[in-house]
Amino acid sequence: MNEYLPYDPGVLPSSPAPSAGEHIVLKIEGLPPYKDRHFSIRNPRHKAYSRFMLLRQAAIKAMAGRAPYRGAIRLDLAMHAPDFERKQAFVDYSGGIMDSLDGSHGTGFTYLPIVYEDDCQVVTSSGRITKDIGAWYEVKIVFLDEGSDAEQVTP
Repeated sequence: MNEYLPYDPGVLPSSPAPSAGEHIVLKIEGLPPYKDRHFSIRNPRHKAYSRFMLLRQAAIKAMAGRAPYRGAIRLDLAMHAPDFERKQAFVDYSGGIMDSLDGSHGTGFTYLPIVYEDDCQVVTSSGRITKDIGAWYEVKIVFLDEGSDAEQVTP
């Protein structure tokens, strides 16, 4: 928590962005944040806000002070859970993850970008769910070369 704001907006970068070809892997206990079209999960009053913050904190740690990447991104999601939550689909979790890793603002919050500037940079992705008694997920983010074919990147 920030001493001047009721939420943590993120950190300013202290080193250059990752290079094309690099990747980071985030492994988080629990279910991923999800895209909520009626009430932003970025809002500290959202019931699943802690998921949004757990993912951002893991990404901040993995980025280690580096600036957000400005090129194309590949995002691979491996989710383990007993099942989807009621009214949620895989695309909702993917959208929530993509929304958590970029910057955003609303009438009551502003978040700095962490991994990339905007989720429109995600040009390719993959995902799978594995039925499991516990819930956890892993996100692999590959920083793509602008001149390469995104489909040729290996998972």
